[in-house]
Amino acid sequence: MDKNQVLHALEQGASFWNSWRKHQVNGEINLDGVELEGMNLNGYDFSKASFCNARVTHCSFQYADLIFANLQGSCFQHNDFSYAKLIAANLSRCDLSGSILFLAKILTANTRNARLENIDFRGHDISSLILRDVSLAGSNLESQQLARVDFGNSNLAGVNLRNADLSSAIFTGANLSSANMRGANLTGAVFKGANLTGVDLRQLDLYKADFASANLTDCDLRGANLGKVRLTGATITGSKLWKITSAGWNIANVKCAYAYWDESGQEKTVYRTHEFERIFAEAVTIELRYPYRLADHELATLPIFMEHLAAVHWGTILRLKSISDVAGGALVKFVVEEVGTHNPTELKNQLQTEAERIQLAQLVLRTNTQLHVQLKEKMAAIREEFWPRLLELAADHEQEQVRKLTILFMDLKGFSQWGNDELSEKLALFRGLVKPILKKWSADHPNMEGDSLRVTFKNATAGLACACMMRNVLRAAGFELRIGLELGEVSIIHNEVTDIPDLEGVAVSMAARMEAAAEPGEVLVSHMVRHYAERSDLFSFTPRRVPLKKSIGTLAQGEHIECFAVEATKNLQEALA
Repeated sequence: MDKNQVLHALEQGASFWNSWRKHQVNGEINLDGVELEGMNLNGYDFSKASFCNARVTHCSFQYADLIFANLQGSCFQHNDFSYAKLIAANLSRCDLSGSILFLAKILTANTRNARLENIDFRGHDISSLILRDVSLAGSNLESQQLARVDFGNSNLAGVNLRNADLSSAIFTGANLSSANMRGANLTGAVFKGANLTGVDLRQLDLYKADFASANLTDCDLRGANLGKVRLTGATITGSKLWKITSAGWNIANVKCAYAYWDESGQEKTVYRTHEFERIFAEAVTIELRYPYRLADHELATLPIFMEHLAAVHWGTILRLKSISDVAGGALVKFVVEEVGTHNPTELKNQLQTEAERIQLAQLVLRTNTQLHVQLKEKMAAIREEFWPRLLELAADHEQEQVRKLTILFMDLKGFSQWGNDELSEKLALFRGLVKPILKKWSADHPNMEGDSLRVTFKNATAGLACACMMRNVLRAAGFELRIGLELGEVSIIHNEVTDIPDLEGVAVSMAARMEAAAEPGEVLVSHMVRHYAERSDLFSFTPRRVPLKKSIGTLAQGEHIECFAVEATKNLQEALA
């Protein structure tokens, strides 16, 4: 049919068009490549019409019939489709941006690769549309029921998804930057490789959501449930993490240069490469399955096994977590409680590989009768030599143990300036004031030399509360002091000189370094102490960057460390009053 004839009929109004259209022999209308602007096309019958690669803008299609119409590759921006029928229309690669779809019928339309930007979809059920590889930027999808819908690789920048049901929805590779997702249901949603820069996810339940390799830069996650969330390889730099729930989360290879843990989201905490993962990741666990059962020689050599794994990865501390019966044999689990300076994810893979290599040697030993007999004889000799001595030392159960403790170091200012006549009196007052406070907070392993004090606590909250109370009491008595706290692995050993238990470990040294770096009247703590103590709402933390007065590990004298100065909140002040 001649296109000029079609265009002439189009200009005669809806009544003429529909009557003319009804009497067409072919019944097929070809408007491919047509350019229309500002026309009133209300009530027109465009069913099965073809608008491929057409440009139709600022037109009114109210009550128009576009059932089975082909708009593939066309530009239909800023049109009014109120009450129109777009059922089964082909909108593939069509640009409908800025159009009005009030009460329009769009069910089963083909929206593959379409541009549906800045459109108000309220009142529409779009869950049946193809929403993968489309652009919905700036559109309103508020309160939509979109559970399990695939938005993969779609542009959702600035989209309004407030209160939408997005449970188990797929956003793989999607752009969600600055999207409004307040109140949305995101349980189990998949955001692999998605861009969520600047998205507000406060208070949302993200349980089991998958953010692997996603960009969460500057996201607001305050109060969010991140339980069992997968953040493998994700970027969370600049995110706000106050009062998140993180039990069971997977942060392998997470990238975080800094984050905000305070309620206002203003106090920046800076992290070195892999430091965030080392501090907050679930403990690295190595698993080994043994066929049938765990043989006696395999059980006996487990300590050597762990010692070997720690030796080939300097700075790590391993312990045996469990030995359990499983189908077909036994399951042995080692837990890495200190990863040192290693990347936790790479460390896990390396330890697992090395552990499996050594396990193969253990299993081979099952068939090497001669070596097996020799090992049993050596074990029997060790038992006969050391078992009686071990029984004698059983009462001293704390010796040689490794525990996770909070360590507090305190030092008084001006001690060296006290005269001989007041030294004894002041020290007696100092010890008399400190003793009941340590008892109140169940301090362990006290060590006091002159004006200095070192004690441990079973948890960070008790240690910090004790520190704040000591500061208040001693200051009131005219003493100035400095306090440093660290939380970590501590070896409890027997001191052959003093004949009493003593403490060793990097955490002990770091607590001493922070005490030395503190200003008079200041309590300095590490990231670990803050992480465990801030949940109580009893303390406020101010970021500090202080130089080391003495080297420790790989950190040289004069190098700066990130830590926090602590003050008691009103709740703790009232409790201590």
